[in-house]
Amino acid sequence: MKKYILFLVFFLISLPVAFAANIVMSVDQSTYYFKTGENAVIPMKLDNSYGKSITGDLQYSVTQQITQGIAQFSTSNTQSTTFTVIEGNQTAALNFGTSNSPVTYVANLSFNYNDGNDMTVALDPITIIFVSDESQKNNVQNKVQSSSEKATQSQNDPFVQQQQRLQERLDQMLQNQLSSQNSQQRLQNNQIPQDSSALRQQMQRQSEERNQIQQEFQKQLASNGKFQELHQGLLQQGYNVTNGNLTPISNSTGDFEINYKNEQGKWAKIQGSMKNGTVTDIQKQTQEERDNLLAKLHEDPTFKKYAAELNQDGFSEKDIKFQDEGNKTNIQLNYENDKVQSATIKAEFEDEKITKIEIEKPNPDYSYLWPIPVIILTGIVGFLLYKKFKSNKKIKPTPIQEKIPDKPFDYVFASSELIKEAKKDFKEEKYKDAYGKISQAIRLFLSHKAELKREITNEEILLYFTSAKYPVDDIRNCFRLSSLVEFAKYTPNEEDFVKMFSLAEKIIHGHYDNTTQ
Repeated sequence: MKKYILFLVFFLISLPVAFAANIVMSVDQSTYYFKTGENAVIPMKLDNSYGKSITGDLQYSVTQQITQGIAQFSTSNTQSTTFTVIEGNQTAALNFGTSNSPVTYVANLSFNYNDGNDMTVALDPITIIFVSDESQKNNVQNKVQSSSEKATQSQNDPFVQQQQRLQERLDQMLQNQLSSQNSQQRLQNNQIPQDSSALRQQMQRQSEERNQIQQEFQKQLASNGKFQELHQGLLQQGYNVTNGNLTPISNSTGDFEINYKNEQGKWAKIQGSMKNGTVTDIQKQTQEERDNLLAKLHEDPTFKKYAAELNQDGFSEKDIKFQDEGNKTNIQLNYENDKVQSATIKAEFEDEKITKIEIEKPNPDYSYLWPIPVIILTGIVGFLLYKKFKSNKKIKPTPIQEKIPDKPFDYVFASSELIKEAKKDFKEEKYKDAYGKISQAIRLFLSHKAELKREITNEEILLYFTSAKYPVDDIRNCFRLSSLVEFAKYTPNEEDFVKMFSLAEKIIHGHYDNTTQ
């Protein structure tokens, strides 16, 4: 349904002056019928008997009533404007726009001003009905009139009015929810034998208690500032409440989900939890936001690569799951192939930017290749058996070979290679390996230098040398730094590593060996 934006136009016509210090607003009918496409113009009469012009705020709200099956909803547009009621009588033409399809609106108008006291003139609701046929009009004279009275806090406070409208929407939603529950309850009661009246009364009390808890939970939710902020934000974006679900555990603790739709049919929802009257987890989700994230994901090169791999392996997309955590959103795309194997692409967004994309897919199935090694092994065993039993050749005695002595281990060369590898690892930021190999090179060299033929600890190796031959304190510090880096208790840095590397080179190449062991 296409609607024009509702607006209010006032044309002021001066009439004779009245005498009582009062302002009276009136319209001739409580219900007005208009044909679709026709402008809904309603004349409103104003009588100002103050003897002077009165300026104040004219507030008006127009609510559209929507019925879908047994569910009823409403959407509201509320505005306020400065307006002057001139002295005497006048008429204002209220133009509520038009509609291209049958629809019902309810208009509420009030004029708030101060003449030494906060005063208000609140007109009873006016119903505006657009019909498709002229014969459906049923305009009947039924005057609606209201006079000035002292304003209450709720009449002047826009925040209170906003909360009341929100409460009304939740009331409608809750009534639908309770109506369904009460229908089931009545069916259960009808199935209970007539001699079980005590049980029926108990069930009725329990039902009333549940209804009371839901109503109190709903009131606390409607008054929550964060919920109102998200709710009003969706209304301003053109979304309207469609339905929802409240699942309270108590009157101040439970879960909630409120669903919305806009005129394009796109959905939105607010869901979360409340604990002891405090909303602990609340999220707003819209179809437009999710579509935007998916569009960015499908344009990402990494995602395209993973999706192509799965498509090539015969996988097709099955469903998508979203999970919001503060400013982070996790998207999981599930895939399945003809063999009912599953695969997944997971993406993480932070402030609408992709921070991580991962793929999970089953390992390739090579089970069809298992017979091949069995066949090969069987052939080898058969051939060896054939050679053993069918060969007529004599087994020649194995000549005794003289044992060649092992080549001496070049511990100097091995130690030098270790420090070269350490230097390479440090450049590649493999700090744990780099520090470890420096200590290993020093330990290897000194253990062979001391002609030890077993693995010993860092402290043990230092007992075999005195500070006169080697810088024992520097070696001990080198071992200590390597241990700290290994267990992530020290941050590697180039200055320390260069000192350790220089120390190892001097030890291995004999710069410190001034005496004989």
